[in-house]
Amino acid sequence: MRVRAKILAAGTILATAALATAATSQSLDITNNQVQLGDVFSTQTLNVVENYDVLKVETSAHGNGMAGGNKAVDATLSSNQTLSGNVVASATVNGTAAAEDYRKSLGTPLYITGQAVGNYGAFTTENGKLVSDTNQAAGAVNVHADNQVNSPNNSIYESGEINSVAVVNHQAYQVTNGRLEATAAQDSQAEARARTGVVLHYSPSPNLYTASAQNNYYASNSTDRGSQEHVVTQNVTGRTESYVSANAGNAWNMATQSDAAANTISLYNTGGSLVTATDQTNRGQVQAQSVLTAYEYGEAHSSASGVGNNMVAGNNDKYVNIDVGQFNAGPIDVQASFEGHDGYDAYVSSEATGNSAYAYACSECQADMTVNGTQINNGNVSATSNVNITGSGRAIVSSAKAIGNTATYYVSGNGK
Repeated sequence: MRVRAKILAAGTILATAALATAATSQSLDITNNQVQLGDVFSTQTLNVVENYDVLKVETSAHGNGMAGGNKAVDATLSSNQTLSGNVVASATVNGTAAAEDYRKSLGTPLYITGQAVGNYGAFTTENGKLVSDTNQAAGAVNVHADNQVNSPNNSIYESGEINSVAVVNHQAYQVTNGRLEATAAQDSQAEARARTGVVLHYSPSPNLYTASAQNNYYASNSTDRGSQEHVVTQNVTGRTESYVSANAGNAWNMATQSDAAANTISLYNTGGSLVTATDQTNRGQVQAQSVLTAYEYGEAHSSASGVGNNMVAGNNDKYVNIDVGQFNAGPIDVQASFEGHDGYDAYVSSEATGNSAYAYACSECQADMTVNGTQINNGNVSATSNVNITGSGRAIVSSAKAIGNTATYYVSGNGK
């Protein structure tokens, strides 16, 4: 018997297609249409004088979402998602201890995550075949994820971690002993922005503060006998920004990481063929900035990366056929910095890339790999790293790398 699930939704946050199995049907046919017109906001504010146990804050906002799967049956999926409203997830934690009480704990440990997603799609296929056709579009709106800690007189013990993630269009697949034939189009005029900010007095523990912003993201993964074919088109005209700023009085081990990508395609396969035809175009600005300061420090890491178009395709089997086209016209601006007075080791790195393609096949067998690649970059690409030690330090390691186009295609065999 044939099962047809149809979703027609306006202003839907999440619609889920249930996993179909052979016990209920022999095939699954899904049509999904979602339009988000209004704004979606998720906000939190916490005021903390003293907290000697865990402080955990999770904030998320989604415009349109669809998830599903097929197991031991074949399926077809047609999905259209349109975002015309802002999507914002934000959290603020204020540490309100007095200056003389600077050892009062803000969190032991502290974990904060914030996620804003415009259009979200995810599907799994196991012991079956999936044929999918997806379209995701976002207008000139904002998709923002912001996390801020204002705690000039508090401390963090055990560990501190803050992650801010903003993605405008997201489509992903998981294949297990199955076949996937996917066609996808992603278009974004939106601003993807992820920001993480921290002001802290003291922390004798590891701290990691990150921000990741992506406009279009498409991924598929197979870890057990997968066979995949993808035709993907991505286009971005909006801005992509990630920003991290962490400022501490005394930090024993602190790291900041800021990553921004306009278009990303990530494809991995095991146990079958991988055939891809991808086209990526970015005309929007990409900016990634990581700022770290500490008056006294033990080990400090500040890193930032930004890319206009990024494609990775790998197959742990012999047959790979890749056709990749990348065009970047947007400026890529990446900055990483650290400033400290007295301490030990400082590490700073910045990397900016217009177009990047990487593909590989078969670590142990004789591969059959074909690649047809075109990369054009006419946007400015800038990477800047700055280190300023106003007193004394032990070691400084700094790097800055700017690349217009880079492509790596790799095959290894057993020599037979």
